[in-house]
Amino acid sequence: MNLARITHRMIHTDFNWTEPVDLTLLLAATALLAVQCGLLYTRHRHSGRVGIRLILNVILWLSAVVWILDPYFKSSSRSKIGLLIAENVPSEVVGDIRDRLAGAEVIRQDAIGTGLVDTLAIVGQEFPNTVFASVRQLKNVPDLHWEPYFAREELSDLHWKGILRKGGMQRIVGSIQATGKKTLHVRYAGQTLDSVMLNVGTNNFRLAFPAFSEGRTTTTLDLNGQTIDTVRFFTLPGQKLTIRFLLDAPDFETRNLATWLGKQGHAALYEATLSTDIRSKLNINRAAEPDLIITTAANAADAVIRKAVNAGKSVLFLQLGDPAAELRAINAALGTRFQAAKISNEESVPVSTSLTAQPFRFEPQRFQARASHYPVMTEKTTGIIAVSLLNETFPMQLSGDSTAYGKVWSEILAYARPAQASVIECDAPVFQNVPVTMHLNNFQPIPPFLTVGQDTVPTITSAVNDRSATVAFLPVQNGWVSLHDSLNTELYVQDYSSLRYASRMQHFIQSTQKLKVAAGGRDDSFATKKLPGWAWLTWLMLCLAALWIEPKL
Repeated sequence: MNLARITHRMIHTDFNWTEPVDLTLLLAATALLAVQCGLLYTRHRHSGRVGIRLILNVILWLSAVVWILDPYFKSSSRSKIGLLIAENVPSEVVGDIRDRLAGAEVIRQDAIGTGLVDTLAIVGQEFPNTVFASVRQLKNVPDLHWEPYFAREELSDLHWKGILRKGGMQRIVGSIQATGKKTLHVRYAGQTLDSVMLNVGTNNFRLAFPAFSEGRTTTTLDLNGQTIDTVRFFTLPGQKLTIRFLLDAPDFETRNLATWLGKQGHAALYEATLSTDIRSKLNINRAAEPDLIITTAANAADAVIRKAVNAGKSVLFLQLGDPAAELRAINAALGTRFQAAKISNEESVPVSTSLTAQPFRFEPQRFQARASHYPVMTEKTTGIIAVSLLNETFPMQLSGDSTAYGKVWSEILAYARPAQASVIECDAPVFQNVPVTMHLNNFQPIPPFLTVGQDTVPTITSAVNDRSATVAFLPVQNGWVSLHDSLNTELYVQDYSSLRYASRMQHFIQSTQKLKVAAGGRDDSFATKKLPGWAWLTWLMLCLAALWIEPKL
Protein backbone atom coordinates (compact mmCIF):
# COMPACT_ATOMS: atom_id res chain seq x y z
CA MET A 1 0.00 0.00 0.00
CA ASN A 2 1.34 3.40 -0.92
CA LEU A 3 1.35 5.62 2.16
CA ALA A 4 2.26 8.83 0.36
CA ARG A 5 -0.57 11.35 0.10
CA ILE A 6 -0.77 13.91 -2.72
CA THR A 7 -2.05 17.31 -1.64
CA HIS A 8 -4.22 19.14 -4.14
CA ARG A 9 -7.29 21.35 -4.26
CA MET A 10 -9.97 21.45 -6.91
CA ILE A 11 -13.08 23.60 -7.30
CA HIS A 12 -16.32 21.60 -7.41
CA THR A 13 -20.00 22.51 -7.60
CA ASP A 14 -23.31 20.76 -6.96
CA PHE A 15 -24.88 22.52 -9.95
CA ASN A 16 -26.41 19.85 -12.22
CA TRP A 17 -25.59 20.65 -15.84
CA THR A 18 -27.99 17.96 -17.09
CA GLU A 19 -31.02 19.15 -15.13
CA PRO A 20 -33.40 21.27 -17.34
CA VAL A 21 -34.43 23.52 -14.43
CA ASP A 22 -30.83 24.35 -13.56
CA LEU A 23 -29.96 25.05 -17.21
CA THR A 24 -33.02 27.27 -17.59
CA LEU A 25 -31.98 29.23 -14.51
CA LEU A 26 -28.48 29.74 -15.90
CA LEU A 27 -29.80 30.85 -19.31
CA ALA A 28 -32.18 33.31 -17.62
CA ALA A 29 -29.26 34.77 -15.65
CA THR A 30 -27.27 35.18 -18.89
CA ALA A 31 -30.21 36.91 -20.57
CA LEU A 32 -30.57 39.15 -17.53
CA LEU A 33 -26.95 40.31 -17.89
CA ALA A 34 -27.53 41.20 -21.55
CA VAL A 35 -30.70 43.14 -20.72
CA GLN A 36 -29.05 44.84 -17.75
CA CYS A 37 -26.00 45.96 -19.74
CA GLY A 38 -28.20 47.10 -22.67
CA LEU A 39 -30.40 49.31 -20.44
CA LEU A 40 -27.38 50.82 -18.71
CA TYR A 41 -25.72 51.69 -21.98
CA THR A 42 -28.94 53.11 -23.50
CA ARG A 43 -29.82 55.33 -20.52
CA HIS A 44 -26.35 56.40 -19.42
CA ARG A 45 -24.23 56.26 -22.59
CA HIS A 46 -23.57 60.00 -22.41
CA SER A 47 -22.58 59.82 -18.77
CA GLY A 48 -18.93 59.78 -17.94
CA ARG A 49 -19.53 57.10 -15.26
CA VAL A 50 -21.14 54.47 -17.49
CA GLY A 51 -18.01 52.31 -17.30
CA ILE A 52 -18.05 52.22 -13.50
CA ARG A 53 -21.77 51.37 -13.46
CA LEU A 54 -21.24 48.54 -15.96
CA ILE A 55 -18.40 47.11 -13.85
CA LEU A 56 -20.49 47.24 -10.65
CA ASN A 57 -23.48 45.56 -12.37
CA VAL A 58 -21.28 42.82 -13.85
CA ILE A 59 -19.72 42.20 -10.41
CA LEU A 60 -23.21 41.89 -8.87
CA TRP A 61 -24.34 39.56 -11.66
CA LEU A 62 -21.23 37.36 -11.36
CA SER A 63 -21.67 37.18 -7.60
CA ALA A 64 -25.29 36.07 -8.02
CA VAL A 65 -24.30 33.38 -10.57
CA VAL A 66 -21.50 32.05 -8.37
CA TRP A 67 -23.94 31.97 -5.44
CA ILE A 68 -26.31 29.86 -7.57
CA LEU A 69 -23.49 27.46 -8.54
CA ASP A 70 -22.46 27.18 -4.86
CA PRO A 71 -18.81 26.15 -5.46
CA TYR A 72 -16.69 24.33 -2.90
CA PHE A 73 -13.12 23.11 -2.55
CA LYS A 74 -12.27 19.42 -2.12
CA SER A 75 -8.84 18.71 -0.69
CA SER A 76 -7.17 15.31 -0.48
CA SER A 77 -4.66 16.45 2.09
CA ARG A 78 -4.91 15.68 5.77
CA SER A 79 -3.90 18.21 8.35
CA LYS A 80 -1.70 15.74 10.23
CA ILE A 81 -0.20 12.30 9.56
CA GLY A 82 1.09 9.98 12.28
CA LEU A 83 3.63 7.24 11.71
CA LEU A 84 3.47 4.11 13.90
CA ILE A 85 6.39 1.73 13.34
CA ALA A 86 6.90 -1.82 14.61
CA GLU A 87 10.11 -2.45 16.52
CA ASN A 88 11.35 -5.17 14.14
CA VAL A 89 11.31 -2.87 11.06
CA PRO A 90 14.92 -2.03 10.07
CA SER A 91 16.12 1.55 10.27
CA GLU A 92 16.77 1.78 6.49
CA VAL A 93 13.15 0.85 5.78
CA VAL A 94 11.96 3.40 8.32
CA GLY A 95 14.16 6.08 6.73
CA ASP A 96 12.74 5.39 3.28
CA ILE A 97 9.17 5.68 4.54
CA ARG A 98 9.89 8.89 6.45
CA ASP A 99 11.33 10.39 3.26
CA ARG A 100 8.09 9.54 1.42
CA LEU A 101 5.98 10.96 4.24
CA ALA A 102 7.76 14.24 4.76
CA GLY A 103 6.34 16.03 7.79
CA ALA A 104 4.74 12.92 9.31
CA GLU A 105 4.94 12.71 13.10
CA VAL A 106 6.48 9.50 14.49
CA ILE A 107 4.26 8.23 17.32
CA ARG A 108 5.59 6.00 20.07
CA GLN A 109 3.60 2.88 20.86
CA ASP A 110 3.01 4.05 24.45
CA ALA A 111 1.90 7.55 23.35
CA ILE A 112 -0.83 6.85 20.84
CA GLY A 113 -3.52 8.61 22.88
CA THR A 114 -1.52 11.82 23.37
CA GLY A 115 -1.38 12.96 19.72
CA LEU A 116 -4.22 13.97 17.40
CA VAL A 117 -3.76 12.84 13.80
CA ASP A 118 -6.15 12.49 10.88
CA THR A 119 -4.22 9.64 9.24
CA LEU A 120 -2.22 6.93 11.00
CA ALA A 121 0.31 5.12 8.81
CA ILE A 122 1.22 1.76 10.35
CA VAL A 123 4.47 0.14 9.22
CA GLY A 124 5.00 -3.51 10.08
CA GLN A 125 2.64 -5.78 11.99
CA GLU A 126 4.37 -7.08 15.12
CA PHE A 127 2.66 -4.92 17.77
CA PRO A 128 1.44 -5.82 21.29
CA ASN A 129 -2.31 -5.99 21.92
CA THR A 130 -2.15 -2.74 23.89
CA VAL A 131 -1.48 -0.83 20.66
CA PHE A 132 -4.74 -2.03 19.07
CA ALA A 133 -6.68 -1.18 22.23
CA SER A 134 -5.15 2.32 22.33
CA VAL A 135 -6.13 3.06 18.71
CA ARG A 136 -9.72 1.86 19.22
CA GLN A 137 -10.06 4.00 22.36
CA LEU A 138 -9.24 7.24 20.54
CA LYS A 139 -12.13 9.70 20.53
CA ASN A 140 -11.69 10.32 16.80
CA VAL A 141 -10.24 7.21 15.17
CA PRO A 142 -7.95 8.29 12.28
CA ASP A 143 -7.85 6.76 8.83
CA LEU A 144 -5.59 3.70 9.06
CA HIS A 145 -3.12 2.77 6.32
CA TRP A 146 -0.96 -0.31 6.71
CA GLU A 147 2.28 -1.23 4.97
CA PRO A 148 3.39 -4.78 5.93
CA TYR A 149 7.02 -5.60 6.51
CA PHE A 150 8.56 -9.02 5.86
CA ALA A 151 12.25 -9.83 5.88
CA ARG A 152 13.94 -11.18 2.77
CA GLU A 153 13.19 -14.85 2.04
CA GLU A 154 10.34 -14.73 4.54
CA LEU A 155 6.97 -15.92 3.25
CA SER A 156 4.15 -13.40 3.08
CA ASP A 157 0.52 -13.45 1.96
CA LEU A 158 0.57 -17.26 2.22
CA HIS A 159 -2.71 -19.17 1.75
CA TRP A 160 -3.86 -22.73 1.15
CA LYS A 161 -6.94 -24.89 1.71
CA GLY A 162 -7.24 -25.95 5.32
CA ILE A 163 -9.82 -28.65 4.53
CA LEU A 164 -10.37 -30.44 1.21
CA ARG A 165 -11.38 -33.82 -0.18
CA LYS A 166 -9.00 -36.47 -1.42
CA GLY A 167 -8.54 -36.06 -5.15
CA GLY A 168 -9.11 -32.31 -5.05
CA MET A 169 -6.39 -29.80 -5.93
CA GLN A 170 -4.45 -28.26 -3.08
CA ARG A 171 -3.17 -24.82 -4.04
CA ILE A 172 -0.53 -22.92 -2.09
CA VAL A 173 -0.09 -19.27 -3.06
CA GLY A 174 2.08 -16.61 -1.53
CA SER A 175 4.87 -14.11 -1.98
CA ILE A 176 8.55 -14.08 -1.11
CA GLN A 177 11.46 -11.71 -1.67
CA ALA A 178 14.35 -13.82 -2.93
CA THR A 179 17.99 -12.74 -2.66
CA GLY A 180 18.98 -14.80 -5.71
CA LYS A 181 17.74 -17.39 -8.18
CA LYS A 182 16.42 -20.21 -6.03
CA THR A 183 13.85 -23.02 -6.12
CA LEU A 184 10.90 -23.30 -3.77
CA HIS A 185 9.63 -26.87 -3.21
CA VAL A 186 6.59 -28.27 -1.45
CA ARG A 187 7.54 -31.69 -0.07
CA TYR A 188 5.83 -34.62 1.63
CA ALA A 189 7.92 -37.30 3.31
CA GLY A 190 10.93 -36.16 1.31
CA GLN A 191 9.12 -36.34 -2.04
CA THR A 192 8.66 -33.19 -4.13
CA LEU A 193 4.98 -32.52 -4.90
CA ASP A 194 5.59 -29.31 -6.86
CA SER A 195 8.24 -26.64 -7.27
CA VAL A 196 8.71 -23.16 -8.70
CA MET A 197 11.75 -21.16 -9.75
CA LEU A 198 12.28 -17.80 -8.01
CA ASN A 199 14.08 -14.78 -9.39
CA VAL A 200 15.85 -12.00 -7.52
CA GLY A 201 13.33 -9.67 -5.91
CA THR A 202 9.67 -10.13 -5.04
CA ASN A 203 8.06 -13.31 -6.41
CA ASN A 204 4.39 -14.24 -6.33
CA PHE A 205 4.28 -18.02 -6.48
CA ARG A 206 1.68 -20.76 -6.88
CA LEU A 207 2.17 -24.44 -6.03
CA ALA A 208 -0.46 -27.10 -6.71
CA PHE A 209 -0.89 -30.85 -6.31
CA PRO A 210 -3.80 -33.30 -5.94
CA ALA A 211 -4.63 -34.23 -2.35
CA PHE A 212 -3.46 -37.82 -2.10
CA SER A 213 -3.84 -38.76 1.57
CA GLU A 214 -6.65 -38.87 4.10
CA GLY A 215 -6.82 -37.19 7.49
CA ARG A 216 -4.05 -34.98 8.88
CA THR A 217 -1.47 -34.05 6.27
CA THR A 218 1.77 -32.16 6.88
CA THR A 219 3.92 -30.82 4.05
CA THR A 220 6.90 -28.47 4.11
CA LEU A 221 7.97 -25.51 2.02
CA ASP A 222 11.69 -25.76 1.29
CA LEU A 223 13.84 -23.03 -0.22
CA ASN A 224 16.96 -24.53 -1.80
CA GLY A 225 16.75 -27.49 0.56
CA GLN A 226 16.06 -25.47 3.73
CA THR A 227 12.60 -25.71 5.34
CA ILE A 228 11.11 -22.24 5.79
CA ASP A 229 7.49 -23.11 6.69
CA THR A 230 5.08 -25.98 7.31
CA VAL A 231 1.74 -26.44 5.57
CA ARG A 232 -0.83 -28.53 7.44
CA PHE A 233 -4.29 -29.44 6.16
CA PHE A 234 -6.98 -32.07 6.65
CA THR A 235 -8.06 -34.31 3.79
CA LEU A 236 -11.56 -35.79 3.80
CA PRO A 237 -12.23 -39.16 2.12
CA GLY A 238 -12.65 -38.71 -1.62
CA GLN A 239 -15.71 -39.73 -3.58
CA LYS A 240 -15.19 -42.59 -5.98
CA LEU A 241 -16.23 -41.62 -9.49
CA THR A 242 -18.18 -43.47 -12.12
CA ILE A 243 -16.65 -42.79 -15.54
CA ARG A 244 -18.14 -43.69 -18.90
CA PHE A 245 -15.94 -43.92 -21.98
CA LEU A 246 -17.93 -43.07 -25.10
CA LEU A 247 -15.70 -43.76 -28.12
CA ASP A 248 -16.06 -44.42 -31.83
CA ALA A 249 -13.32 -47.03 -31.72
CA PRO A 250 -11.27 -48.71 -28.99
CA ASP A 251 -7.68 -47.61 -28.50
CA PHE A 252 -4.85 -48.44 -26.14
CA GLU A 253 -4.73 -44.97 -24.56
CA THR A 254 -8.30 -44.96 -23.23
CA ARG A 255 -8.33 -48.71 -22.48
CA ASN A 256 -5.20 -48.27 -20.35
CA LEU A 257 -6.81 -45.27 -18.61
CA ALA A 258 -9.96 -47.27 -17.81
CA THR A 259 -7.85 -50.01 -16.26
CA TRP A 260 -5.89 -47.51 -14.16
CA LEU A 261 -9.13 -45.88 -12.95
CA GLY A 262 -10.44 -49.27 -11.88
CA LYS A 263 -7.28 -49.90 -9.86
CA GLN A 264 -7.82 -46.55 -8.10
CA GLY A 265 -11.24 -47.72 -6.94
CA HIS A 266 -13.32 -45.83 -9.49
CA ALA A 267 -16.01 -47.51 -11.59
CA ALA A 268 -15.62 -47.37 -15.37
CA LEU A 269 -17.89 -48.31 -18.26
CA TYR A 270 -15.87 -48.63 -21.47
CA GLU A 271 -17.97 -48.43 -24.66
CA ALA A 272 -16.49 -48.45 -28.16
CA THR A 273 -17.71 -49.25 -31.66
CA LEU A 274 -16.09 -52.30 -33.22
CA SER A 275 -18.04 -52.30 -36.47
CA THR A 276 -21.49 -51.38 -37.78
CA ASP A 277 -24.12 -52.20 -35.12
CA ILE A 278 -21.51 -53.88 -32.94
CA ARG A 279 -20.32 -52.16 -29.77
CA SER A 280 -17.91 -53.37 -27.14
CA LYS A 281 -18.69 -52.83 -23.45
CA LEU A 282 -16.43 -53.38 -20.47
CA ASN A 283 -17.78 -52.72 -16.97
CA ILE A 284 -15.18 -52.18 -14.24
CA ASN A 285 -16.25 -52.09 -10.57
CA ARG A 286 -19.98 -52.19 -11.43
CA ALA A 287 -20.29 -48.83 -13.12
CA ALA A 288 -23.80 -47.35 -13.24
CA GLU A 289 -24.90 -43.71 -13.73
CA PRO A 290 -21.73 -41.81 -14.76
CA ASP A 291 -20.32 -38.75 -13.01
CA LEU A 292 -17.83 -38.14 -15.83
CA ILE A 293 -17.92 -38.98 -19.53
CA ILE A 294 -14.63 -39.30 -21.42
CA THR A 295 -15.03 -38.95 -25.17
CA THR A 296 -13.71 -37.30 -28.33
CA ALA A 297 -14.72 -34.05 -30.03
CA ALA A 298 -16.60 -36.02 -32.70
CA ASN A 299 -19.25 -36.87 -30.10
CA ALA A 300 -19.68 -33.31 -28.77
CA ALA A 301 -23.18 -32.98 -30.29
CA ASP A 302 -24.32 -36.41 -29.07
CA ALA A 303 -27.55 -36.31 -27.07
CA VAL A 304 -25.91 -38.34 -24.28
CA ILE A 305 -23.25 -35.65 -23.85
CA ARG A 306 -25.74 -32.76 -23.78
CA LYS A 307 -27.96 -34.60 -21.30
CA ALA A 308 -25.03 -35.28 -18.98
CA VAL A 309 -23.90 -31.63 -19.04
CA ASN A 310 -27.45 -30.38 -18.36
CA ALA A 311 -27.62 -32.75 -15.38
CA GLY A 312 -24.47 -31.19 -13.87
CA LYS A 313 -22.11 -34.01 -14.85
CA SER A 314 -18.63 -33.58 -16.31
CA VAL A 315 -17.31 -34.28 -19.79
CA LEU A 316 -13.63 -34.67 -20.74
CA PHE A 317 -12.58 -34.47 -24.40
CA LEU A 318 -9.37 -36.30 -25.32
CA GLN A 319 -7.28 -37.11 -28.39
CA LEU A 320 -7.75 -33.89 -30.34
CA GLY A 321 -6.20 -34.11 -33.81
CA ASP A 322 -7.14 -30.67 -35.14
CA PRO A 323 -7.63 -28.51 -31.99
CA ALA A 324 -8.77 -25.35 -33.79
CA ALA A 325 -11.58 -27.08 -35.70
CA GLU A 326 -12.55 -29.48 -32.91
CA LEU A 327 -12.76 -26.72 -30.30
CA ARG A 328 -15.16 -24.85 -32.60
CA ALA A 329 -17.30 -28.00 -32.81
CA ILE A 330 -17.32 -28.36 -29.00
CA ASN A 331 -18.23 -24.68 -28.57
CA ALA A 332 -21.08 -24.92 -31.10
CA ALA A 333 -22.50 -28.07 -29.49
CA LEU A 334 -22.19 -27.14 -25.79
CA GLY A 335 -22.11 -23.33 -25.73
CA THR A 336 -18.53 -23.13 -24.43
CA ARG A 337 -15.87 -20.59 -25.43
CA PHE A 338 -12.64 -22.54 -25.71
CA GLN A 339 -9.93 -20.91 -27.83
CA ALA A 340 -6.48 -22.19 -28.73
CA ALA A 341 -3.58 -20.61 -30.62
CA LYS A 342 -0.91 -22.50 -32.53
CA ILE A 343 2.55 -22.14 -30.98
CA SER A 344 4.68 -24.39 -33.18
CA ASN A 345 4.83 -25.93 -36.64
CA GLU A 346 6.04 -29.22 -35.17
CA GLU A 347 3.63 -32.15 -34.82
CA SER A 348 3.89 -31.97 -31.03
CA VAL A 349 5.54 -29.96 -28.25
CA PRO A 350 7.15 -31.40 -25.09
CA VAL A 351 5.36 -31.07 -21.76
CA SER A 352 7.89 -33.14 -19.82
CA THR A 353 10.64 -35.62 -20.64
CA SER A 354 8.07 -38.36 -21.34
CA LEU A 355 4.95 -36.40 -22.29
CA THR A 356 3.98 -34.35 -25.34
CA ALA A 357 0.98 -32.29 -26.42
CA GLN A 358 -0.57 -30.75 -29.51
CA PRO A 359 1.34 -27.61 -30.71
CA PHE A 360 -1.34 -25.30 -29.35
CA ARG A 361 -1.95 -23.34 -26.17
CA PHE A 362 -5.27 -22.32 -24.68
CA GLU A 363 -6.16 -18.63 -24.71
CA PRO A 364 -6.97 -17.80 -21.07
CA GLN A 365 -10.51 -16.73 -20.24
CA ARG A 366 -11.54 -15.38 -16.85
CA PHE A 367 -14.46 -17.84 -16.64
CA GLN A 368 -12.24 -20.88 -17.33
CA ALA A 369 -9.67 -22.76 -15.24
CA ARG A 370 -6.43 -24.23 -16.55
CA ALA A 371 -4.70 -27.19 -14.97
CA SER A 372 -1.54 -26.13 -13.17
CA HIS A 373 0.95 -28.31 -15.04
CA TYR A 374 -0.74 -29.64 -18.17
CA PRO A 375 -2.54 -28.20 -21.22
CA VAL A 376 -6.02 -28.97 -19.89
CA MET A 377 -8.73 -26.29 -19.71
CA THR A 378 -12.11 -26.51 -17.97
CA GLU A 379 -15.24 -24.40 -18.23
CA LYS A 380 -18.20 -24.53 -15.85
CA THR A 381 -21.65 -24.39 -17.45
CA THR A 382 -24.38 -26.47 -15.81
CA GLY A 383 -21.73 -29.17 -15.64
CA ILE A 384 -17.96 -29.07 -16.08
CA ILE A 385 -16.50 -29.40 -19.59
CA ALA A 386 -12.78 -30.16 -19.87
CA VAL A 387 -10.54 -30.35 -22.93
CA SER A 388 -7.06 -31.89 -23.01
CA LEU A 389 -4.38 -31.16 -25.60
CA LEU A 390 -2.16 -33.99 -24.34
CA ASN A 391 -1.04 -36.72 -26.66
CA GLU A 392 -0.88 -40.36 -25.56
CA THR A 393 0.10 -40.90 -21.94
CA PHE A 394 0.27 -44.71 -21.80
CA PRO A 395 3.97 -44.79 -22.90
CA MET A 396 4.84 -43.54 -19.40
CA GLN A 397 3.44 -46.73 -17.93
CA LEU A 398 5.06 -48.89 -20.55
CA SER A 399 8.43 -47.38 -19.65
CA GLY A 400 7.81 -48.15 -15.96
CA ASP A 401 7.03 -44.59 -14.85
CA SER A 402 3.64 -45.39 -13.33
CA THR A 403 4.11 -42.67 -10.69
CA ALA A 404 4.32 -39.94 -13.33
CA TYR A 405 1.31 -41.46 -15.13
CA GLY A 406 -0.72 -41.37 -11.92
CA LYS A 407 0.34 -37.78 -11.22
CA VAL A 408 -0.87 -36.65 -14.66
CA TRP A 409 -4.30 -38.25 -14.41
CA SER A 410 -4.80 -37.39 -10.74
CA GLU A 411 -4.44 -33.70 -11.61
CA ILE A 412 -6.68 -33.92 -14.69
CA LEU A 413 -9.39 -35.70 -12.67
CA ALA A 414 -9.09 -33.08 -9.91
CA TYR A 415 -10.12 -30.41 -12.42
CA ALA A 416 -12.64 -32.51 -14.39
CA ARG A 417 -14.58 -34.11 -11.53
CA PRO A 418 -18.09 -32.72 -10.91
CA ALA A 419 -19.05 -30.83 -7.77
CA GLN A 420 -18.59 -33.11 -4.78
CA ALA A 421 -20.93 -33.82 -1.90
CA SER A 422 -21.21 -31.61 1.16
CA VAL A 423 -17.86 -30.20 2.19
CA ILE A 424 -16.52 -27.70 4.69
CA GLU A 425 -13.99 -25.22 3.30
CA CYS A 426 -11.65 -22.99 5.25
CA ASP A 427 -8.79 -20.83 4.07
CA ALA A 428 -5.53 -21.52 5.90
CA PRO A 429 -3.42 -20.68 7.81
CA VAL A 430 -5.72 -20.30 10.81
CA PHE A 431 -4.31 -18.56 13.88
CA GLN A 432 -5.18 -18.59 17.55
CA ASN A 433 -7.23 -15.55 18.65
CA VAL A 434 -7.69 -14.32 15.05
CA PRO A 435 -11.27 -14.47 13.67
CA VAL A 436 -11.94 -17.15 11.05
CA THR A 437 -14.76 -17.71 8.54
CA MET A 438 -15.59 -21.22 7.32
CA HIS A 439 -17.83 -22.09 4.36
CA LEU A 440 -20.32 -24.95 4.12
CA ASN A 441 -21.20 -25.98 0.57
CA ASN A 442 -23.76 -28.44 -0.86
CA PHE A 443 -25.33 -29.09 2.53
CA GLN A 444 -29.00 -30.05 2.60
CA PRO A 445 -30.23 -29.18 5.07
CA ILE A 446 -27.80 -26.67 6.55
CA PRO A 447 -26.96 -27.62 10.15
CA PRO A 448 -28.07 -24.83 12.51
CA PHE A 449 -24.84 -25.09 14.52
CA LEU A 450 -21.26 -26.22 14.03
CA THR A 451 -19.09 -27.41 16.90
CA VAL A 452 -15.47 -26.24 16.70
CA GLY A 453 -13.35 -27.59 19.51
CA GLN A 454 -15.23 -26.67 22.68
CA ASP A 455 -17.36 -23.96 21.03
CA THR A 456 -20.78 -24.27 19.40
CA VAL A 457 -21.12 -21.69 16.62
CA PRO A 458 -24.33 -20.80 14.70
CA THR A 459 -24.34 -21.06 10.90
CA ILE A 460 -25.55 -18.25 8.62
CA THR A 461 -27.31 -19.53 5.50
CA SER A 462 -26.61 -17.75 2.22
CA ALA A 463 -29.43 -15.53 0.95
CA VAL A 464 -28.90 -16.71 -2.65
CA ASN A 465 -28.14 -20.41 -2.06
CA ASP A 466 -29.94 -22.37 0.64
CA ARG A 467 -27.34 -25.14 0.40
CA SER A 468 -24.43 -22.90 1.43
CA ALA A 469 -23.63 -21.17 4.69
CA THR A 470 -20.83 -19.48 6.62
CA VAL A 471 -19.56 -19.89 10.16
CA ALA A 472 -17.52 -17.18 11.91
CA PHE A 473 -15.63 -18.03 15.09
CA LEU A 474 -12.53 -17.17 17.13
CA PRO A 475 -10.10 -20.07 17.72
CA VAL A 476 -8.96 -20.07 21.33
CA GLN A 477 -6.81 -23.20 21.28
CA ASN A 478 -3.97 -24.21 19.01
CA GLY A 479 -3.17 -27.52 17.33
CA TRP A 480 -5.61 -29.86 15.61
CA VAL A 481 -9.18 -28.85 16.55
CA SER A 482 -12.05 -31.26 15.90
CA LEU A 483 -15.31 -30.19 14.21
CA HIS A 484 -17.13 -33.19 15.75
CA ASP A 485 -18.84 -34.23 12.51
CA SER A 486 -19.44 -37.70 11.04
CA LEU A 487 -16.20 -37.50 9.01
CA ASN A 488 -14.08 -36.57 12.06
CA THR A 489 -12.96 -33.38 10.29
CA GLU A 490 -10.21 -31.37 11.95
CA LEU A 491 -8.74 -27.92 11.48
CA TYR A 492 -5.18 -26.96 12.35
CA VAL A 493 -4.76 -23.76 14.39
CA GLN A 494 -1.31 -22.17 14.62
CA ASP A 495 -0.22 -20.38 17.77
CA TYR A 496 2.81 -18.52 16.42
CA SER A 497 3.95 -17.39 13.00
CA SER A 498 5.13 -14.17 11.41
CA LEU A 499 2.00 -14.49 9.28
CA ARG A 500 -0.15 -14.46 12.42
CA TYR A 501 0.74 -10.83 13.07
CA ALA A 502 -0.14 -9.91 9.49
CA SER A 503 -3.49 -11.71 9.70
CA ARG A 504 -4.29 -10.02 13.01
CA MET A 505 -3.33 -6.60 11.63
CA GLN A 506 -5.45 -7.09 8.50
CA HIS A 507 -8.48 -7.98 10.59
CA PHE A 508 -7.82 -5.03 12.92
CA ILE A 509 -7.69 -2.54 10.02
CA GLN A 510 -10.91 -3.88 8.47
CA SER A 511 -12.88 -4.03 11.72
CA THR A 512 -11.73 -0.58 12.90
CA GLN A 513 -12.65 1.11 9.62
CA LYS A 514 -16.06 -0.62 9.64
CA LEU A 515 -16.69 0.65 13.17
CA LYS A 516 -15.67 4.16 12.11
CA VAL A 517 -18.11 4.15 9.18
CA ALA A 518 -20.91 2.69 11.34
CA ALA A 519 -20.31 5.47 13.87
CA GLY A 520 -20.74 8.11 11.18
CA GLY A 521 -17.07 8.87 10.60
CA ARG A 522 -15.91 9.81 7.12
CA ASP A 523 -14.43 6.93 5.22
CA ASP A 524 -12.88 9.05 2.46
CA SER A 525 -9.67 11.00 2.31
CA PHE A 526 -11.19 14.34 1.22
CA ALA A 527 -12.00 17.49 3.17
CA THR A 528 -14.74 19.76 1.75
CA LYS A 529 -14.73 23.54 2.24
CA LYS A 530 -17.23 26.11 0.97
CA LEU A 531 -18.06 29.75 1.67
CA PRO A 532 -20.59 30.02 4.52
CA GLY A 533 -24.02 31.60 4.02
CA TRP A 534 -23.28 34.70 6.10
CA ALA A 535 -20.26 35.47 3.90
CA TRP A 536 -22.42 35.27 0.74
CA LEU A 537 -25.04 37.55 2.30
CA THR A 538 -22.40 40.07 3.34
CA TRP A 539 -20.80 40.13 -0.12
CA LEU A 540 -24.12 40.50 -1.99
CA MET A 541 -25.19 43.33 0.35
CA LEU A 542 -21.89 45.11 -0.30
CA CYS A 543 -22.44 44.82 -4.08
CA LEU A 544 -25.98 46.23 -3.78
CA ALA A 545 -24.76 49.01 -1.49
CA ALA A 546 -22.08 49.98 -4.01
CA LEU A 547 -24.71 50.21 -6.79
CA TRP A 548 -26.96 52.34 -4.55
CA ILE A 549 -24.18 54.71 -3.40
CA GLU A 550 -22.51 55.20 -6.82
CA PRO A 551 -25.20 57.57 -8.32
CA LYS A 552 -25.07 59.73 -5.18
CA LEU A 553 -21.35 60.41 -5.40
